Amino acid sequence: MENLLYKIPEALRIYRLLNPKINDQDMCTQFVGGCVRDLILAHKIKDIDLATILEPDQVIDILSKKNIKTNIKAKNFGVVTACINKHVFEITTLRKDLSPDGRYSKVEFIKDWNLDSQRRDFTINSIYCRFDSQDEQKILLFDPLNGRQDLLDGKINFISDAKISIQEDYVRALRYFRFFYMYSKCDHEPYVLDQIFNNKEKIKKLSQNRLNLELKKIILSKTRDKILNNSDVKNFFYYIYPNFFEILNSKNL
Repeated sequence: MENLLYKIPEALRIYRLLNPKINDQDMCTQFVGGCVRDLILAHKIKDIDLATILEPDQVIDILSKKNIKTNIKAKNFGVVTACINKHVFEITTLRKDLSPDGRYSKVEFIKDWNLDSQRRDFTINSIYCRFDSQDEQKILLFDPLNGRQDLLDGKINFISDAKISIQEDYVRALRYFRFFYMYSKCDHEPYVLDQIFNNKEKIKKLSQNRLNLELKKIILSKTRDKILNNSDVKNFFYYIYPNFFEILNSKNL
């Protein structure tokens, strides 16, 4: 697997800064999320997210000393956003989610990569990668939940039971559709659709900003037309977005 991240100077820089002691046994920070999926599938890298054992204040301190701009509005959830040139990096401290209420949760910062992977939504989003300390042009995967194989097989598997996972964070229902239509090579599991449809009233009560953001991501991923091929899914989207058809045509969000 070619290390395309190594070819992005900004990604290499922030990785080195957030790994003050670069070796495979003392790893502070790894890439996670969309950029790892892109690496595995040999796609063009778009979003670059990182996970770290460093707490938010440590991340902010390291980056501010190098005059790297940060956004700390989600700091209490362990998220710091950094910008280098035109590249935006979302850096999230490993965490446990305590008492989720359907959208937000109290968090506890941790240093256990396995535990962090288990609080995520789908196995394909629980794949971490790092540069080989002996050769930064090589990539090493940490994949505790076998997300790489699910990605290659086109399976969108919730990490926990779909019912529990969706009730922990209703946004996961919309994320499910985006990832399903981007990567799936299988049919929808009836049980998963049932859990989403059973929670449609709670999903509809998400903030309008969040609903619009998720729909925008679906449209940008060029998967919107696939939604219309399943009448049940189409009806669900019309319920969540009453002006769904107009939005699809206008692309104005």
